[in-house]
Amino acid sequence: FEMTNDGKELHHAVFFRLEGGKRLADLLEALAGGTEPRWAVPVGGPQGPAPGRMASATVNLRSGRYAVLCVIPSGDGVPHVMKGMAKEIMVTGKGVEKAELPKADVHIKLVDYGFELDRPLRTGKQLVQVSVAPGQPHEIVLIRLMPGKTWQDFAHWAEKPAGPPPGDFIGGMAPMVGEHDTQFTLDLAPGEYAFVCFVPDAKDGKPHFVHGMAKQFKVAA
Repeated sequence: FEMTNDGKELHHAVFFRLEGGKRLADLLEALAGGTEPRWAVPVGGPQGPAPGRMASATVNLRSGRYAVLCVIPSGDGVPHVMKGMAKEIMVTGKGVEKAELPKADVHIKLVDYGFELDRPLRTGKQLVQVSVAPGQPHEIVLIRLMPGKTWQDFAHWAEKPAGPPPGDFIGGMAPMVGEHDTQFTLDLAPGEYAFVCFVPDAKDGKPHFVHGMAKQFKVAA
C-alpha cells in the first residue's frame, strides 16, 4: 500500500480485521465508548507520513472484512477516525493465507517494550521487515530528529502539539499484532533518528514509550 498525505495534519492507515461478523459501524461504536474490542485485530499499514509526503507498507491480509482507520488525534485532541477518517473494505481470494515477502535488508522485532534490530539501519534505500512478539500490538513511528533534539522532546511534543515538531516524520509501520510479518521501505539521509511506539498499554493505558519503548540512533554518512 502507498499512502500520500494530502492533508495538513499527520495521518496513517491502520488495517483492522473485523471478526465475528462485525462491521465498521460496530467498531466506531466501540471506539466512541472508549474501548478497542478484541474482534478488531490490527495488522499494520502505512505509518504517519508528514503532510505532502508518501509512506508505503506491505501487509499480509487474509480474506475477510476490514476497517481502515486513522486514529491519530487532531489538534483538538479528537482522533481522526471520529471525524470520519474510516473506511470498510473486503479482501477476497481463496487458498492463500500467507504470501511470501521479498528478502529484507533489516529485520525489526517489536517486543514489550523495545525494538530489536538484527543490524543497524544505514543511509540510502532499504527494505525493513517487521515482526511482533506474541502479546500486545505495537507500532513503529520513525522520526528524523532536529539537531540537538531527543526522542523525549518529540514524545513531549506529541502529547500536546504546539509549534513545529522537534523531528520530521519519516514513516514506519502502523499498529499490528504478531500474526504475519510486514514490510516498509526507507530512504535515509545521515542524521539522528528515533523509533517510538505510541500504542496504549493494555494494563495502564499509557503510551508504550512511557514504558521505555523508544530507541534513538544515528545513521552515519
